[in-house]
Amino acid sequence: MKKDQLEKLYIDYNRELYLYAVSLCKNHHKAQDLVSETFFKALLTVDDKKPYFKYWLFRVCKNLYIDKVRRNKEYADMDNIVLATEETPLDIIIDNEERKKLYYLVINLPPSYREVIVLYYYCDFRVKEIAETLEITKGSVKTLLFRARKKLKAGLEVENEL
Repeated sequence: MKKDQLEKLYIDYNRELYLYAVSLCKNHHKAQDLVSETFFKALLTVDDKKPYFKYWLFRVCKNLYIDKVRRNKEYADMDNIVLATEETPLDIIIDNEERKKLYYLVINLPPSYREVIVLYYYCDFRVKEIAETLEITKGSVKTLLFRARKKLKAGLEVENEL
């Protein structure tokens, strides 16, 4: 793959891949590492004719995350999101305070709910694409989306009462 092709792909998908990586590991620095490793792997292994490059990138990111969790159990043992104190890419991407609150609620959903919500709403995947990426049925994706939305609604209602 040529440098300018990878650069264009990085510009096109970096934002979405970062949001997805944050949703997996709940940590700014680990998410940056996952994104870097994902694009490094793309540089080494992908030819420029690969169809569905975006979905392949997300799959690689998740597989890298799973590998890290298997090697180091503490990698995934985080109850709350941990972000850096300085301005992060998440702060730049999600500039509205209401949206940040919503994203933090999303991040604290159970992993399967969190993943489909992030892919659907933040990464612009369609139900069929989520099903293919996660290797589950479209019906399962719809069910997970429904349940996740229900949990988010309940979380927003609790937030509004405070």
